[in-house]
Amino acid sequence: MKTIFLSIFISLLLLGCEQTKSVEYYQNHPQEARERSLECKNKSIISQDCINAYKVGFPKDQFDDEDNIIP
Repeated sequence: MKTIFLSIFISLLLLGCEQTKSVEYYQNHPQEARERSLECKNKSIISQDCINAYKVGFPKDQFDDEDNIIP
């Protein structure tokens, strides 16, 4: 019985994990960085992946546009 619960717990834990992509990855995939940044903004997600995407998807010179700022 304990192994069943342990197996379920580990499965749920692994399902909740999402691969964090690096800034370098997003620099090589700028469109994906922009899409991920907007998704993070719309869903109010704060994660390292979102931060990395935001650094590339919305460079500092675009901070003037209020639509591009993640709260």
